[in-house]
Amino acid sequence: MSADLPDRRSVLRLIAAGAAASVSACQRPDDTIHPMVDQPEGTFPGQVRRYATALPLAGYGRGVTGLVVDGRPIKLEGLAAHPASLGATEPFIEAGILDLYDPQRLRAPSGPSGPASWSSLARVLFESVAPRRGKGLALLTGRVTSPTLLARIAALRVQLPGMRHVRWEPFDDDHALAAADAAFGRPLTPRPRLADADVVLLLDSDPLGPGPDQIAHARGWSLRRRRAPMHRMYAAEATPSISGTMADHRIAAGPADLAALCHALAAAMGGAPARIAMPDELARFAADAARDLLAAKGRALVMVGDRQPPSMHAFAAWANGLLRAPQQWIAPVDPDRSSHRDSLSGLAADMHAGRIDTLVVLDSNPAYAAPPQLAFAEAMDRVPLTVAATLFPDETSARAKWKVPIGHPLEGWHDWRAPDGTVSIAQPLVRPFCDTKTPVEVVDLILDAAGGPGALARHRTQWAALDDAGWRHAVATGVVPDSAAAAEHVGEAPLVLPAVAPGRWAVDVRPSPSLFDGRHSTNAWAQECPDPITKEVWGSSARMHPADMAALDLANGDMVAVRHGGRVVLPVRSVEGQARGVVTVATGYGREGAGPVADGFGANAWVLQGTGVPQVSKAAGRIEVVSTQPFFELDGELAKLFPVLAPSAAMPAAKPLPTLLPNPPAKGAPKQWAMAIDTDLCIGCNACILSCQAENNIPAIGPEEMAVGRDMHWLRVDRYEDKGAGGFQPVPCMQCETAPCEPVCPVEASVHDAQGLNVQVYNRCIGTRTCQANCPYKVRRFNFRDYAGSSLWGDAGDASVSAQRNPDVSVRARGVMEKCTYCVQRIEASNREKDAGGVAAPVQTACAAACPTQAIRFGTLDDAPIREARADPRHYALLEELGTRPRTTYLARRRNPGEGA
Repeated sequence: MSADLPDRRSVLRLIAAGAAASVSACQRPDDTIHPMVDQPEGTFPGQVRRYATALPLAGYGRGVTGLVVDGRPIKLEGLAAHPASLGATEPFIEAGILDLYDPQRLRAPSGPSGPASWSSLARVLFESVAPRRGKGLALLTGRVTSPTLLARIAALRVQLPGMRHVRWEPFDDDHALAAADAAFGRPLTPRPRLADADVVLLLDSDPLGPGPDQIAHARGWSLRRRRAPMHRMYAAEATPSISGTMADHRIAAGPADLAALCHALAAAMGGAPARIAMPDELARFAADAARDLLAAKGRALVMVGDRQPPSMHAFAAWANGLLRAPQQWIAPVDPDRSSHRDSLSGLAADMHAGRIDTLVVLDSNPAYAAPPQLAFAEAMDRVPLTVAATLFPDETSARAKWKVPIGHPLEGWHDWRAPDGTVSIAQPLVRPFCDTKTPVEVVDLILDAAGGPGALARHRTQWAALDDAGWRHAVATGVVPDSAAAAEHVGEAPLVLPAVAPGRWAVDVRPSPSLFDGRHSTNAWAQECPDPITKEVWGSSARMHPADMAALDLANGDMVAVRHGGRVVLPVRSVEGQARGVVTVATGYGREGAGPVADGFGANAWVLQGTGVPQVSKAAGRIEVVSTQPFFELDGELAKLFPVLAPSAAMPAAKPLPTLLPNPPAKGAPKQWAMAIDTDLCIGCNACILSCQAENNIPAIGPEEMAVGRDMHWLRVDRYEDKGAGGFQPVPCMQCETAPCEPVCPVEASVHDAQGLNVQVYNRCIGTRTCQANCPYKVRRFNFRDYAGSSLWGDAGDASVSAQRNPDVSVRARGVMEKCTYCVQRIEASNREKDAGGVAAPVQTACAAACPTQAIRFGTLDDAPIREARADPRHYALLEELGTRPRTTYLARRRNPGEGA
């Protein structure tokens, strides 16, 4: 062998070193990894372990339960002890597990010259801020409710008194706080109790829609909805929302209509203001709502959306005081009393003027979502030293000289307050995959605390009032006991009415139910989760009233230009429930530099944060935004597909149909499983869809495949609208007793088991698709391509994403038919527990566990929830005239619109 060539032993050492480096993420392991020869007692490979932790949204914490298998977090579920989750989830929680494994994540620090280290950043920071004791330093964050992070920022201010901390959220509560400050002399936050409200009036408010309080509001609303006598919800809004769809009486109302409505309500409730002329329909709505509100004093509630002006919030404070509404006032959980918008505006002005020489942006993206008149991205170019700490690349990090990665919330110790003030302790579920730091550690970096106590020790210091037992209990349950904010005593609020200012056009910018303000746009599951109202995926549209479209010679898919501060061009969509003169655009789209999953889809609605009169005009071109519902439209009469009943009405008795199966099941048969879905409680939030996706290893397939109807979700939520009565209908596999898919399968891949399940044997399926063609419910999905093995992440690949997959569910290959299985893996896990001599735990499907309103009930035919549902007068089966005898059945939607509707 030549002396210039390495010997075989050296080559093998190099190969082994390279292989080790490829699996060690972005940092060298601190400890040697040994196989677990002697496992701890009571553990075994594949066992699911549950840990209490939390995830943030807009700065508020929501408790979650992390499901971990062999050290891998694979699923997130609700935390029953936490007031913001109550054991349920919403789409942002369910999609959060994918962010942990997302290959687009920032993996290590980089500086002006390329890859760098945290220590080199610390040196640069201190050279910049130490000599001037922080003068010229600005720390920009989102809303901060973490007691630990607030304490570290306070310590930073002491050491660097010249520093500025600016807090800013794209969706803020400035108007609500300003109204409370004017009414009561101090800023306060209203906390409505929907569970105690017999009559609710929503003024452009969407409590059942996306936001940190979605689960809590939905649970309270559903609890009251179940009780008799039936409550009533009125909604006046510019565009159909989740809450508006579920309202008993809804009216389309633009900004001028909402203001006029407040005047009419005040007059009817004894405020005696000057009357404002308004359309007859709006006047009747106001009269009906006022009559019902006054009749339900002590149990009536008025809610106003955050985007409405302070005067409308002030009107709601007056009305709720008059009505003795079921709500309380608390001090804001966010202790910063400054205005979000004014704070960011002042910072941008100082940056343009050269008064800021060091800017640290911590988990915020103002270059994307700030009002266009601030020119925040251009202002960053005038700052000598800019640092962006973020989980994913974004528009702000693209302009920063230093880009540093923060860890996923499941990788470190954190604490957050819920919207009601309750503190959650979030423990890590896994070691950091990359060379990341938590937000607390980033602040500590500025304090030069890298060699100080670890994150756990800092939390113990912050919560020193807890003894060891109290600390362990808080970590185990995820909640610090008795930490909710106390109710504040308030006096009577004066009557304030909004000004009525009619205009030709109004722009309505509201959060995307899938992407929120844009922070979830890098998540492929979120991009592919249909909008509850339009069913759009992988893009957005401008929603307009059909008459407004006709006036501009627009058809669905035509491009429309909207200018209000900035300008966007995007396809238009006709929406029947839209207010005249209002253009609605959802946020979260139009990203640049955020990766292949986010970039290039839709338009950035944040540039429409302007002043003055909006301009709307037809533009050249045409784009068909992908919408899923047309591909799954069922054949049948609307009244049978989605019946809507009066409060005391019942479904007509179904005619018994013949069956070859024993009914009831034969004596000694295994448990017979069934599901009942209450469409009167389903809010269409899509938590069930993403929970099913995470549980059953369902891949995201991308916009091109979705555009041709190849949606792979095992569960869909259809939206119905008919004569003012709308609602949502989840449609999983019906698990038919006489399943039409079974006799047509040539290889018996679709078969019935002894538990009443229509199961799919994947390794027997040859992909003839005859079962799909024979299914009247359109719930079967065919793998046209190797979706599980393909990547939506471009050059980043998706090898890390496979670590999220549930080991109890097979990963299907191309050419295989798949569908909902009632989470048979969970059923079998319960059966194994019973066979081993233990007590079988109650089985809950992923969709039922996720549902914030508990609209989905699952169990055996003998279980009380299923028996009660099937005995309910509202009970019906979808397409029951076909004789398929589905095990998944429904309870009809109810509508209680009031006397004038």
